[in-house]
Amino acid sequence: MNISTQTKIGVGSVLSTFGALAIVLSMLLEWTAPRPWGFLIGFGVGVLTGLGATLAIVGLIERRRGSQGA
Repeated sequence: MNISTQTKIGVGSVLSTFGALAIVLSMLLEWTAPRPWGFLIGFGVGVLTGLGATLAIVGLIERRRGSQGA
């Protein structure tokens, strides 16, 4: 699957922004969920945030390499 550099940067930045907002708002508003669901929701948000940051960084690296004429 070949995803363009712009798409990686865009999707990655959106995922990491929503993930970071969810983490910050959950701490500020003290959102809680029952025992197993709270862990699963937190784990899912963490994974999506990490995936978004990774996609954005990979997109930026590919964009930089492409601009050097490689």
